[in-house]
Amino acid sequence: MLDKGIFKSLFRIGLALLGVIVLVALFIRYQGFQYWEAFTGEGFAHELPLATDYPITDDNRTTACSSGYFKVLTFNIEYGSELIETMAARFNNGSTGGALPWSVRAPEIRTRINGYAPDLIGFQETHTDKDIATILSLSDYSLLSYHMGSFQYGDAALAYRDSRFEILDKGQLWLGPHPDLPMSYGFKPLAMLRYVNWAVLKERATGFTFMFVNTHFDNAGGNKEPSATLFYERITQLAKGLPMIVTGDFNTTGDTERYRRIIGADKPEQLLQNAYVLAGQPTVPSLLHPDKRIDHILAGGPCHAKVDHWFIDPHPLNNGERMSDHLPILARVRFTP
Repeated sequence: MLDKGIFKSLFRIGLALLGVIVLVALFIRYQGFQYWEAFTGEGFAHELPLATDYPITDDNRTTACSSGYFKVLTFNIEYGSELIETMAARFNNGSTGGALPWSVRAPEIRTRINGYAPDLIGFQETHTDKDIATILSLSDYSLLSYHMGSFQYGDAALAYRDSRFEILDKGQLWLGPHPDLPMSYGFKPLAMLRYVNWAVLKERATGFTFMFVNTHFDNAGGNKEPSATLFYERITQLAKGLPMIVTGDFNTTGDTERYRRIIGADKPEQLLQNAYVLAGQPTVPSLLHPDKRIDHILAGGPCHAKVDHWFIDPHPLNNGERMSDHLPILARVRFTP
């Protein structure tokens, strides 16, 4: 039998370990690491611009609202990560849920993107800059994703063509109850980290200034609903004063109330419209219609957004396997007074 003294010592050690476990759990649950990082490291999220920061008035409207055509691509590429491929090979017989390994798909994805020749790109489910460089020439594009020291989180990475645009401002907004907190959890406890990625860009040729936004909503209803409200309040509202192009996997089809909330459809002044609608709603198979898709390209603001081409690409890889569990969507957008 254990000596009483030894038993008491073990009991105290057990209580101490339990206390440490509880403290660590509370630290994680209430985002202690994120607060620590905000105050000691990268700081809170960069402040969003105001709708009035780049004023468009009657005097400057003709020039301020005149842009060239921008080819815009949104594409959730499904586990675009060398790390995920390595982990799947080690622990799950190489399976990531149905798609071929990233290293197999990446060369064809790169060829497909080169064929689209986009000016603005919103990616979802990408990981590091190195992963993205396998499908996009970073000598032609500038890339914006979340970095914290050596940590990279490109789940909502965006890219823009350097020859066409100059960046004026940039940042992230986190889809959670603390949107300005770096790497804030979702609205459900310990959910996936999700964010809105944004950049204010100026077209070099015309001086046209606009906000380009990309995002990836969580697929859990408990996160999607408040994310839609937050997106409208913090992002869509900026279209009152800023021309805006939005790409994203919203995990929301175009026939839902949540989608209408995102674009402000039930408000006195609708601020964003789907590029498909702006293109005149071209005829597509029902399953490719935005009402059945969760990926969207949106545009709007104080300038008139026009779309002369909207395209969704259903073609698989050359071997017949899927390129992703999402289809790339492309639109040609311009703005006029």
